[in-house]
Amino acid sequence: MPVWIVRGAAPNSHLGALIPFDDALPLRLAAVLRLWHALQGRAQPDVGLTALQRGRLVLALRAHDGHRDGHSYRDIAIGLFGAARVPRGAAWKTHDLRARTMRLVADAIALRDGGYRALLRAGPRVDLTR
Repeated sequence: MPVWIVRGAAPNSHLGALIPFDDALPLRLAAVLRLWHALQGRAQPDVGLTALQRGRLVLALRAHDGHRDGHSYRDIAIGLFGAARVPRGAAWKTHDLRARTMRLVADAIALRDGGYRALLRAGPRVDLTR
């Protein structure tokens, strides 16, 4: 959802939102409400991700950063899980942390390439049935 700031608007002027009435309306309304809460300094409503899902997303983004910077999967795994947990030599080729690291990188690339939209579509919605 694009955000436009009107030039010359007074800092205390009222804001508005132009929201298309399409299939994503419930999601867009929820996003506007989250923005409004943030602007009012209020607690943010839950965005619908569990602590485990948030943790996995953090790992995936960190793995993507390492991959983008040209690090090996082993180096990425050391950065994510610690050197003590990552084996050396041939044991690395079949270790579960190697497969996990590769999945994290693949998942992050998929998110980067548009998969993040599925996260947004799965988020909180405003109930329009009342």
